[in-house]
This record gives sequence, C-alpha cells and structure tokens, in this order.
Amino acid sequence: MKKKKPHETPNKEILWAAENGKLDIVIRLIESDPNLVNEVDTDGYTPLHRACYGNHFNVVGYLLSRGANVSAKTSLLWQPLHSACQWNNVKCVLYLLQNGADVNAVSEGGQTPLHIAASHGTSYETVQLLLMHPQIKAELTNNNGETAYDIAKRSSKYYHIFEMAMPALRGIPES
Repeated sequence: MKKKKPHETPNKEILWAAENGKLDIVIRLIESDPNLVNEVDTDGYTPLHRACYGNHFNVVGYLLSRGANVSAKTSLLWQPLHSACQWNNVKCVLYLLQNGADVNAVSEGGQTPLHIAASHGTSYETVQLLLMHPQIKAELTNNNGETAYDIAKRSSKYYHIFEMAMPALRGIPES
C-alpha cells in the first residue's frame, strides 16, 4: 500500500499550502470547504499561524478575508501575531494588527508578541511597530518577571528603541 504524503488530505494540504505560500491551493481548498480556513494541526497551529511564520503576506490577507480567526491559539497559547513576531515578518504583523490581533496577547510562559520580538536581534522593525501601537502595554512581565525591555537588553543590540519609546508609553506628565 502506498503511503500518503502529509498534504494529500484537504485538512493537511491547507496547512502545508499556507506554510509554503501556495495561494492558489489555499484558494481552491477554501472555496471547496470554507471550514478549512481554521483547520488546526496537532499543536493547534492554523493556516494563519503557518502563513505568518512563513511570511506569506498574500496568504495571510486571503485567510483573513475568508474569516480566519486572528486570535486562534496553539497548545502553547501562541496566536498568529506571536508567529509573525517570532520571524520578524513585519508585513504580517501589520496586517494582523489592522485586523484586530491583540497586541498584548499572552502565551504560555507569559510571553507577549513584544517579548518574542525583543528576544531577536533582527526584529527592529517589528519591535518598533509594536511599540507604536496605541494599546501596547510594554510594562507587562512574563512568568520570569521580565519585561520585553529586559529581554532586549540581554538579547538585542536594539534595546535603545525601548529607551526612546518609554517616555511616550508612560504618557506626558501633567503640569
């Protein structure tokens, strides 16, 4: 008996296609079964999560236009925004935020998207975008008691962006 490839069922194919940026396949599958837009793998990742960590902006846009859950959570409570921030996929981060993603979503371990972006030395644009969001709570701490700034000081040459943003994040003092 011939063993099936991982993406030979529609449920697995949608996940594979989203991760690999195969918009034509994603469209075909969702047109034939709209419920596939929120399909999940064994770890709870949806096509939107996978498109975000693959940096496939066109797939992200299509999935959102077809009702993908911008707040879907994996088994580790990662939302698609966490996935986009992990890989510094700025366009995906922006599109998710424009479509209602929670900028302060907390994963297992208390990690926000800002914590995740701050842990990478290549995520300057993502950190900047998150810090500019009007609802950002940069002072949130993870389960280790660390803010994103604490993590950036340890892991990134871009920690100064937090220092520049802090006065604005705290608000203008009253006279």
